This record gives sequence, structure tokens and C-alpha cells, in this order.
Amino acid sequence: MTSSETNHTHADREAIVEAAKKALEQGEVMLSPEEAARAIGCGERWLRDGANHSGFPHHRFGKFLRFSLQDCREIQEMNRERARPSDLAKARRRKASARPAGSDRTKSSGTRFKPAA
Repeated sequence: MTSSETNHTHADREAIVEAAKKALEQGEVMLSPEEAARAIGCGERWLRDGANHSGFPHHRFGKFLRFSLQDCREIQEMNRERARPSDLAKARRRKASARPAGSDRTKSSGTRFKPAA
């Protein structure tokens, strides 16, 4: 490898590093645990524990813990609980399925009133 190839490669690498710096400056915001907890709507201790022990997505820069906006979205999705039918809704479905097929509540009522003319 000649010195001109080395210089060219070094210049290319410097350009890549400068482009990466600009992209980072313009790119995603990194939040402290306190800021991320407020954005997510949880406690800072819970968020820190989740990052340290429960596999929450995060970034570490030395001793500093940081969360990107994408990390916050993923943490919210990880902790989302799917809706489950209530006991009342389950009871209604059981009652509806137990009714005979030909029965209709409107027909079973005794007296029908006609509106006055």
C-alpha cells in the first residue's frame, strides 16, 4: 500500500467521522433517566431497574444511562397489556350462548302496546 492510498483512506475515514458527527447532532435526542421517565409516565427508579435488570432498551456512555425516543417507544410497547374481557362480559356471553336458538326476547314479552294514532 502506497502512502497516497493511505492518505486517501485516512481522508475518507475523516469524512465519514465528520458525517457521523453531523448526523448525531441532528439525529435522535438522548434523554436522561429522569427525562425519559417523565416522557413515558413512570418512575425513574422503575426505569433504571428495567434497564439494569429487565432488558429495557437503553444506551450507556461510560457511567451515563441514556434513552432514545425509540427506546422509550419500545419500553412502552414491552409493558403494554392487552385488553382482557371482564367477568361481566364473559357472563353475558355464556348467558347468550345458553339461550335456545329460536328464542327472541322481543317476542317473549307479554303485552305489546301500539302508539296512539
